[in-house]
Amino acid sequence: MTEILAVDLATWCGWCRGKVGQPPTFGSVRFGGHHDRPAAVYATALDWFTELLQHPPDVLMLEAVLPPSAWRGQSQASTFARLGGLQSIALGLAHKHGVGEITEVSVASIRAHFIGDRGMKRATAKKAVIARCKRLGWEVKNDNEGDACALWSYGCALIDPKLALQVVPLFNWKLAG
Repeated sequence: MTEILAVDLATWCGWCRGKVGQPPTFGSVRFGGHHDRPAAVYATALDWFTELLQHPPDVLMLEAVLPPSAWRGQSQASTFARLGGLQSIALGLAHKHGVGEITEVSVASIRAHFIGDRGMKRATAKKAVIARCKRLGWEVKNDNEGDACALWSYGCALIDPKLALQVVPLFNWKLAG
């Protein structure tokens, strides 16, 4: 069975890991605070990823980093640089540890799959992701974990398309409410 590790990279990072067709495990980790030096954040991320990849998954899925032009003033260039650094760490360590497939997925694709998002505001979409996770029995503690679970679900649906139906309310009565 294919094992997927899905990571929503940021200074506060969400992760979700599991085999396709089985319930996942998930959590979140904070690499540092907003004002911490990038080198300290990267060092913490290096340690965490190295430990996590001691047992490499078959597939690593990362939420794609949006370019600064897509943020409409929500974040600064330094945040984009930090996210790019974290993405580079994840990609390099995954390659070094022999992860078979590494892919990056846009937020829009993940949300369209998981919550049917077609242009929701960011805060509304994050709440919808958390609500969907909880209806699936995944007791996520924050939106970082929720986003990682949504990405993991997307990956599972790519590998086994009939699993995509499990997150659609029409085909899963538990989600209709």
